[in-house]
Amino acid sequence: MEEDNNLRKIDFEYGEEDSYSYNKIKKEYLKKTIKFFPFLSGLLIITAIYFTLIYPILLIPEDGITITWLTPYSFNLTINWTVFSLSAFLFFYLIKILIMRITPFLKEQIRNDINALGFIIKEKRKSVIFFVILNSISVLLLLLIELDIIYFNTLALNTLFKGFLITYLFLSMLIPILLRFSYDGLSVTLKDKYNVSIKPYYKIRRVKTKDSQLIGIFITSNKIASKFNKNKKSLYTQIAKSRWLPRKRKSIISKYRLSPFLRFHEFSTPVNFQKQFLNLALALQDWDLHLEKINSF
Repeated sequence: MEEDNNLRKIDFEYGEEDSYSYNKIKKEYLKKTIKFFPFLSGLLIITAIYFTLIYPILLIPEDGITITWLTPYSFNLTINWTVFSLSAFLFFYLIKILIMRITPFLKEQIRNDINALGFIIKEKRKSVIFFVILNSISVLLLLLIELDIIYFNTLALNTLFKGFLITYLFLSMLIPILLRFSYDGLSVTLKDKYNVSIKPYYKIRRVKTKDSQLIGIFITSNKIASKFNKNKKSLYTQIAKSRWLPRKRKSIISKYRLSPFLRFHEFSTPVNFQKQFLNLALALQDWDLHLEKINSF
């Protein structure tokens, strides 16, 4: 009987299936990479053509006549910012898709394990919402400036507003990009106040040993307390030790070392994902129970 690879269920419990699943996920990721490279290239080419060829041509008035107030060329600042900000965000948005290394096979396995535990997994895209809101305000401000609705007669106010505008434009681009890399991804909500992020990781290059084919899944809670609170840090250390949770980790979650907040971390493979995820969830439950006891005294 011919086997349909698209419908074949991944079973990580056996060695052969483990190898098959890893190779399938790797091939799927490589296909996704090949698929997105034309998008990235096309985006860069279109942006380069606009700023090097189209925009300079649009600035040249026909027959030496000055461009009128009603022509679209009067709004070149608004148009240029719209093209630049959208291109930059889409570029980093696509880069994040490649970095996340989430394929349909792996996502379905994680989703099934999470559903079996009674939770629902979501794919967060908060960066898109922030980009639309912040850059809509940016475009509106620039449009009002070019329509001379916003203007200042005094040099001091004009300089102050320019400084504010430049700062806002910079932040309207930086905040969505930072959210894209630090926030977007697979997430599970626990008790409405805890979010657990899930980040798969695996090697793409050719490997020689089976151990090198490990598909790792990093599980990280949202911030639970400040590192400068000695009592809570002591409680955090106690729970982390009792649950065998790593307090420091290289690679993906190493960025949290510089964070002033405490988070619970866990590492799993697809074989033991349910067990390790539940272990982190129970650590958060222990955290709440201990805090309730402390607050009751």
